[in-house]
Amino acid sequence: MYNYQTVVEFSESVPSHAVLLRCQPASNACQTLEQEHMVVSPDYWLQAGIDAFYNRILYGGATEPHKTFAYVSTGIVTTDTYILKYRGENLFLFKQPTTLTTVKEPLMEATENVIDAAYAICNWINKNIVYEPLCTTVETTAAEVLERKKGVCQDFAHLMIAFCRHQGIPARYVNGFLVGEGETHAWVEIFDGYNWLGFDPTHNCRISDGYVKLAHGRDARDCSVNRGLYTGLANQQTTIHVTLQEI
Repeated sequence: MYNYQTVVEFSESVPSHAVLLRCQPASNACQTLEQEHMVVSPDYWLQAGIDAFYNRILYGGATEPHKTFAYVSTGIVTTDTYILKYRGENLFLFKQPTTLTTVKEPLMEATENVIDAAYAICNWINKNIVYEPLCTTVETTAAEVLERKKGVCQDFAHLMIAFCRHQGIPARYVNGFLVGEGETHAWVEIFDGYNWLGFDPTHNCRISDGYVKLAHGRDARDCSVNRGLYTGLANQQTTIHVTLQEI
């Protein structure tokens, strides 16, 4: 069972606010949605859709003055072995470096077997990069993480993607829920020639089950959970709380 809560508070009333959310679990071969519910601030309207990567999205907003935006996404998901079959995705997109997933020279040798290479990259990052909360921002690049030798799950994922792409392995950024995390978590999917397989460099493991996927993209910018644009000069503060537990 998952519960994702977000509250956005503005320092003063804003006349309008447009939002784009990716807060609902994906429906795929390794996870089934048994139940799902969405509650949003009453002044807001939302429309369901999909983005360019076929992630589920909700988009909409409010056009009356207000100081708070809140929503809760909750439900029950059944998970299975983490293997996603190739569905004709454009692999070229996931082999090209982006601003957030570029490094000059990875500090490790290439490995011919794709899965062995992913294990080696995952292990190297986990052993050489220190997990340190609040030491980076959403704009921190893989190159900066490699230089500083510290980061959070988003940074670990970006660095693994950079290393994989440098070896010609298609790799994509994934966000979602994990038991024990109070926020969203980030990991990586690599393409082995037949399927997409999950790897988590933060916890140094190949993913079997227990991870609930929300969305994927070339990097974190493609699949942010909460994105918005508002009018006015107010400052905003966002509070997020995530729970995932077995039932």
